[in-house]
Amino acid sequence: MNHGKIFGTTSMGERGQVVIPAEAREELGIKAGEKFVVFGDERKGTVILVKSEIVNKFANFFFNKSKRFEKMARDIFEKTETEAEEDKEQED
Repeated sequence: MNHGKIFGTTSMGERGQVVIPAEAREELGIKAGEKFVVFGDERKGTVILVKSEIVNKFANFFFNKSKRFEKMARDIFEKTETEAEEDKEQED
């Protein structure tokens, strides 16, 4: 399964701006003013741009799931406390 594609080359201008080739913008639905999160690896010499909306969707998914796990942990903790209190009452 191939997920990527080479769209050509680009270069960085004096002000640090990089032009994304037109074919890439069209195929990937990139519009003027769109925001990106920039990842990089100095050792590998790589730079990765990810649409910020994708990172936001991932973050929302993660936080929604973490809320569910937090609730499960609270429920377990409360149940454990209740059971411990019941055990203590039976001992008395």
